[in-house]
Amino acid sequence: MIMNSESLAPFVINLPYGQYSREAFEKAFDESLEKQMGRSVNDSDLEHFMLRYVLAYPTVYVVYSGKTNRYSMKNEYTVYVGETNDIRHRTFQHLERDAKEREDWKAVADAVSRNDDAYRQYVISHPKFNKSLTLDVENRLMHYMSSTDSVKRLNNRRTNAQGDYYTADQFDRIFSQIWLRLHKEDSDLFPAEEIIRDSALFKASPFHKLSDSQLEAEESILVQLAALVADSRQQKKADEQSSDRHPKLIFVQGAAGTGKTVLLSHLFYRIAAEIGIQGDTYSEDEDYPELSQTANGRLSSYILVNHKEQVHVYNQIATKLGLQKKSDEVVMLPSQFINRFSLRNEHGRGIPDQPQGLADIVLIDEAHLLMTQGNQGYSGKNQLYDILRRARVVIAVFDHNQIMQSSQQWDPAMLEKLQLDSDSTQIACATGKIGAFKAVDLGAEYHLPSISVDIAHVHLKKQFRIAASKSMIQWIDRFASGKGIGPLPVDTGEYAVDGEVIREPYDVKVFDSPVDLFNAIHAKAQLKPDGWDGAGLSRLLATYDWKYSAKSENQNDPHGFWNVELHRDTSGVWRMGLADDHGFDHSAISSDQFCKPWNYQLEDSAPKSRKGIDKELSWAEKPYTIDEIGSIFTIQGFDLNYAGVIIGPSVTYRNGGIVFDAKASQNYLATNKRKDLGDFAEENLKHELNVLLKRGVHGLYLFAVDEGLQQRLKECCIH
Repeated sequence: MIMNSESLAPFVINLPYGQYSREAFEKAFDESLEKQMGRSVNDSDLEHFMLRYVLAYPTVYVVYSGKTNRYSMKNEYTVYVGETNDIRHRTFQHLERDAKEREDWKAVADAVSRNDDAYRQYVISHPKFNKSLTLDVENRLMHYMSSTDSVKRLNNRRTNAQGDYYTADQFDRIFSQIWLRLHKEDSDLFPAEEIIRDSALFKASPFHKLSDSQLEAEESILVQLAALVADSRQQKKADEQSSDRHPKLIFVQGAAGTGKTVLLSHLFYRIAAEIGIQGDTYSEDEDYPELSQTANGRLSSYILVNHKEQVHVYNQIATKLGLQKKSDEVVMLPSQFINRFSLRNEHGRGIPDQPQGLADIVLIDEAHLLMTQGNQGYSGKNQLYDILRRARVVIAVFDHNQIMQSSQQWDPAMLEKLQLDSDSTQIACATGKIGAFKAVDLGAEYHLPSISVDIAHVHLKKQFRIAASKSMIQWIDRFASGKGIGPLPVDTGEYAVDGEVIREPYDVKVFDSPVDLFNAIHAKAQLKPDGWDGAGLSRLLATYDWKYSAKSENQNDPHGFWNVELHRDTSGVWRMGLADDHGFDHSAISSDQFCKPWNYQLEDSAPKSRKGIDKELSWAEKPYTIDEIGSIFTIQGFDLNYAGVIIGPSVTYRNGGIVFDAKASQNYLATNKRKDLGDFAEENLKHELNVLLKRGVHGLYLFAVDEGLQQRLKECCIH
């Protein structure tokens, strides 16, 4: 009996990679068929029917090699993902032809020639597979595996998420079935989907499927880069020696959660795959534009971000995907880049006002975090200016509403000159298309050599992070921007015609105490037996209204910790600090006291064996940080599924409006005044609130220290 293709699930076989004869595939097929169906199969028609989909139809394959890390004792993998219409022929190509032309495949061929099991291969087939569907499966496998802790090197450099095609509506279901089957085969190499989706690497991965506006932005940027690629090397040399060149600067603007980082990551990977970076050239079996032939894979490209947690994430991605051999080669802090492309002083440090050399393409994530005045680690006057003097094209992600330090504030006249919108919610058009370039002279305002920069803008507006109704997103926007707090809208969620849940209602709750808030977030983050927390990544955050010092220990705490401390007085009101009769027991909280350490403090008490693993995780991904309080310094740029926020006394509610009190803040980086520009304390604190309130994908839990604000939130959030 021949089985209807509609009823077949994905089929997976596994075999040593050095074996690619038909007999080897048939043997692996028979073993997998018996294993997957749980019994011996005697129906020759069925076997022939299923084998045909493995050998004669499109398949996706995963080639891998594993070893055990001697420190963590966990498995680590090198992986190659691909798709083909003829799996046996493709295997032959890799081991015979590619091994003669590429070092990576030569290493694979040499290894399997010595040991059949040095590398193995999963081959995935399905009756529904067509070219577009297999490309989508390949792309998502790359997305998931680039986000998998155990995968240390991932090969295949293309981003190929497809548009619409006739089986596109079945892709998510088919892929989940594929991943579940692979997870049953090897849970280290293929962790549960929920674990993958909660990782910081997943959220910053270049393999997300872009929206129409993101695609339009990316394509229009690549058009500009094509002109750069077409330039001769002689032109680049002339640019390096000329004081009259015109670097291009493209600003990508949008509010928090509008997909700016995803676009930047995707763009950087396409530059690597289609143009090449740092002299690298890539795979012969991928269809790249003619652009790469012109460039000969010799452009120098870098990605910068002035946020150490984000630098760490980008470094992991770039190293894992083979875009750099080690950290800080193509991913780095802005100060590192400026130093690298500068003449050196007698101490070996780069001199910001003496650039040396020229990068072709520089991408800057979180460009609003760039310094606009010098400090101990940067002796220049404006990091963007110094980067432009060292690059031919700069693409910079910018959100004015995420500037939270006085040293990063811009002169309002400069913002206007650069056409940087201070209120991105007011952007009327957000198609993703680059606007016209406009020449702007920079430098004179800093008493530095003037450079003429051609500036253009891209605006993104669609909200991707917060999974909520439009009215709920607007409510959060108004609150986060300090404009006011109205009645909480009803969010009913989204459902398919058959009743299947597309999106759960966004969950906003106001708690009577920080203890209740902590317990609710802690419950959301409870691990299930399979290692996944049911609600995903959930953490407690707070405004920077309690003291913290990374350079010294707290002498008033027996552990030396700096804490978020609150107590309830005899009248039932929560006050700052702890009552005199309370101790510092961080392992437990009571009904009338709350004491939890700020971020980055419990790490030192982690077992030595765990530190090596934890260093690759962002703050919120480390399990023990559920007992810490996150700040803007650890959470900016990252997502949480449920965000709990303790709003300290720097945010109050008076006379029907939100009022920011700089005197109640402990964040001197936000409240100190600029000699050249003045006081930005209120604006910085407003932006701090904006960042904290927009971390939660599925829910936002709140407690406010200010009685007026707490009462207003409770009034507005009761349905």
